[in-house]
Amino acid sequence: MTSCWLRRTQSFKTVEASLRVDALASARFKISRSKLVNLTSNGDVRVNWTTVTKNGRTLKTGDIVSVSGKGRLKIGEINSAKKGKFSVGTHSVFVGF
Repeated sequence: MTSCWLRRTQSFKTVEASLRVDALASARFKISRSKLVNLTSNGDVRVNWTTVTKNGRTLKTGDIVSVSGKGRLKIGEINSAKKGKFSVGTHSVFVGF
């Protein structure tokens, strides 16, 4: 039995009010922040291969966020945007069948 894994990469830019892991991951993986809270409490969210226990963790350029069943994203360039928000570039890898 052979399995076929597909790797899809995609660049993405978002404007968010904060650099918290739950804000950026929910925007990138298109899941609600409340669902991300559940994933975090189950130990399914990691930053730089370390399990995250708090959603409020602030991310910086170069951090890699991994969400089980969703994929990984690498935080790229972070710039200030209007009204105190942040423009964040990411590079994502989605893995699946």
